[in-house]
Amino acid sequence: MSQPSPSGELRGDAILRDALVRELLAARLIGVLSTLEADGSVHAVPMWLSGETGEIVLATAATSRKLRNLERDDRATLTLHDSRPGCEVCGASLRGRVEIVRPPASAALIELVHRRYVQTGGLALPDVHAFLAHDDVALRFHPHFAVTWDERQSPAALALRTSGDALPLVTTSPR
Repeated sequence: MSQPSPSGELRGDAILRDALVRELLAARLIGVLSTLEADGSVHAVPMWLSGETGEIVLATAATSRKLRNLERDDRATLTLHDSRPGCEVCGASLRGRVEIVRPPASAALIELVHRRYVQTGGLALPDVHAFLAHDDVALRFHPHFAVTWDERQSPAALALRTSGDALPLVTTSPR
């Protein structure tokens, strides 16, 4: 009988060397950064990121809730996943600490993040430029523990891919 594969565990330097983690960081995905509120509850937000330079960088505003949380407690979890219809899911949940990089040192790091998601022409559009100008702080995420999962080649994923019986994921539309 087909069962899900056990999750993998990674520690330290092995995290950023792992093939699945590298694949997820190379893809243009949205990560979910989770920080701790003062009351211990979790604040989770989707974010753009860059993993191009061998480190994980995110961009945010100095006024953001996540930054206030990280100033108090630098622990965070970053979840990366590439989920498709059926059982074709893979991802990594990275636990670590965040280094806060403020202006002017943050500018080049923020640009790395923005250029992964918007073309040069788009960055020059006045409304886009004004919107992204709120990102003035960079976050360097340093993972120390990770859990990974990859069911893309599982018997269930292959059966649903072959049969075409997986229901498509449905995205929302711009409002």
